[in-house]
Amino acid sequence: MMTSSDEQQPAQQGYRSGEAARLAKMPVTTLRIWERRYGVVGPAKTASGQRLYTEDDVRRLSLIKLLVSRGHAIGAIARLDREQLQFLAARGGRESGGATDLPLVESVDLRLALVGGSLAQRFRASGVDLRPYGVNELLTFADLSIAVASGGTSAERGAPIDALLVSVDSLQEDVASQVVALGDAVRAKAIAVVYSFGTDPAAEILRVAGVRLYREPDSRTEFRQMLGDLCERVRIQERIGDDAVWSRVRRRYDDRELEVIASRSSTIACECPRHLAELVMKLSAFERYSDACTSRSAQDAALHRYLGDVSNRACAMVEAALERVAREEGWFAGSQSPQAGQE
Repeated sequence: MMTSSDEQQPAQQGYRSGEAARLAKMPVTTLRIWERRYGVVGPAKTASGQRLYTEDDVRRLSLIKLLVSRGHAIGAIARLDREQLQFLAARGGRESGGATDLPLVESVDLRLALVGGSLAQRFRASGVDLRPYGVNELLTFADLSIAVASGGTSAERGAPIDALLVSVDSLQEDVASQVVALGDAVRAKAIAVVYSFGTDPAAEILRVAGVRLYREPDSRTEFRQMLGDLCERVRIQERIGDDAVWSRVRRRYDDRELEVIASRSSTIACECPRHLAELVMKLSAFERYSDACTSRSAQDAALHRYLGDVSNRACAMVEAALERVAREEGWFAGSQSPQAGQE
């Protein structure tokens, strides 16, 4: 039986992150992301840098987790004090559908950036009211190079830009890389690119980064749909949190290289290389399928994005295993390709 002094010991010394997350019934990765990005708690640190969470920290985390599960955006409630959090939790408990006690669109307060002079002109000409989308601040950049050079510094106090909509005439690989870099610089939660012409490699770079691609919208209705989809993706990201997002990686081997590796397995007794190569190709194919799958709504699109993320993660793990097998067999060294190692 635990004594009274034993019960008080964790509160006096503080809980480590893993224990605090367990008590709050949340993944430790979520705790770390919420703390780093939103500052939900400010635990003390030991001389060695170990975080120690108090009982109050754990209770606060539990309240925030409860509200997020009811549909509140983490960014909208992260800095509320304990009384405000308790008020929202109590009101949500009394009312049916507690997720509606704060209008989701109004609470998120999106910051939208339009990159490209023609895009800004089209927006002004459309007469679209941004308020129904939850946008309370609009930033514009004449073109991508200016936006990249500024790094989004026109944003007040360097605050993140939630939604980034970029327009380019020609989508090339260097342009795609600039878009991804800009999104990272401004900490965008959702990015979309409107383009007229482009290459498959450039589109692949953006697909891997989770950027939505659109052709030039032909009507005001299409423009509204594109804007609504972008803003809804931000709100979904706020609800699910960053722990649900996998930063995709590009494949180590293309299909030709995998075919070379698979053919080598016939020279040895073990068939593992061939099976691993086939797994990579199938997982990669399912990733592309998920990204291209027709979505009925932004929520549906988020689900397919998640499926693609999972496939990409699995593919990366299998490729790492395949690379180890190839090195153990001595097929190639360093960054040398399988083709170069083939006799």
